[in-house]
Amino acid sequence: MKSALTLILFSALAISPAFAAKKPAAQTWTKEPDSFMGLRFDQKIEAALPLCPRGTVISKQMCHDAPYTNLYSVRGGPEIGFGYTLSVFSGGPGVESFYLTTNSDNFSKLADLFTSKYGAPMDSSSETVKTKAGASFTNETISWRGKKVSITLQKFSGDINTSSATISDIDAAAKKAAERESKATSNANKL
Repeated sequence: MKSALTLILFSALAISPAFAAKKPAAQTWTKEPDSFMGLRFDQKIEAALPLCPRGTVISKQMCHDAPYTNLYSVRGGPEIGFGYTLSVFSGGPGVESFYLTTNSDNFSKLADLFTSKYGAPMDSSSETVKTKAGASFTNETISWRGKKVSITLQKFSGDINTSSATISDIDAAAKKAAERESKATSNANKL
């Protein structure tokens, strides 16, 4: 009995370092982009694209509408197999993030395009979302995160008819979040 107990303890001690040593290695994203749809993160939109002529609905070449604060709507983007809208949040020396939206029926096509271009997602999750009327849907989120860029795709973004892809400069997003936090604290101190 003692020898069996000793053998079990010895086995447990010998095996545990082997399991402890098998921690998963941090994933490295080898296909991390420095641009999206031909637009670079380190370039101002005004320098990269011309202003769309007034009244432009459909453009044959990429152009941007006049900005609303730091938000630009881009028209005439490349054909990707389904309809989409592209917006660019710009600030500082370049682009903070790209925001692509499409009908939620196109989510699997969108996910396939991104997986083909950027490799397998680094994370994925599902959660149940409910509409105001009480209907339930499963929202899917897939994401990639590198040293400088993060990408998040959501099947339902804001409503059940819209899917989105957000491609962000991580440092610019962190700076923007710090600015919002500082402004919120400043405004709270005025209460």
